[in-house]
Amino acid sequence: MAYQYTITDCGEYLRLEVHGSRKGVDVARESLTMWKEVADTCQKQQHNLILAVFYLSGMRSLMDTFNIVEGVQDMLWPELAIAYVDMDPENREENTMAEQSAMIHGINFRTFLSEESASSWLKAMHSTSLH
Repeated sequence: MAYQYTITDCGEYLRLEVHGSRKGVDVARESLTMWKEVADTCQKQQHNLILAVFYLSGMRSLMDTFNIVEGVQDMLWPELAIAYVDMDPENREENTMAEQSAMIHGINFRTFLSEESASSWLKAMHSTSLH
């Protein structure tokens, strides 16, 4: 796989850190394979919150974005929330499109400029879900 990633239990959420390149790979397939493993890990560990931090070079096409959003729908559940941080500023416009597409499909997916703001959002989500 062109993507190398780690999944870490941070207590209130799982942290996904992704490294690699989008160049010369089937971006949608790579992403869907990774997200399947993340979803399985969340369910096994009973987590509903994900902090996804991406260190990927290369651009994601608009078609890849739509294919990924459509492809993950069957893997997700209503309580799941994903905070997404792309450390490559060139991808910020595509990330806005991904967020909008996810929201249209009922996926609680938000993009952030920093890991700190994403983590704060997840912690707020966690505190509001406690009884």
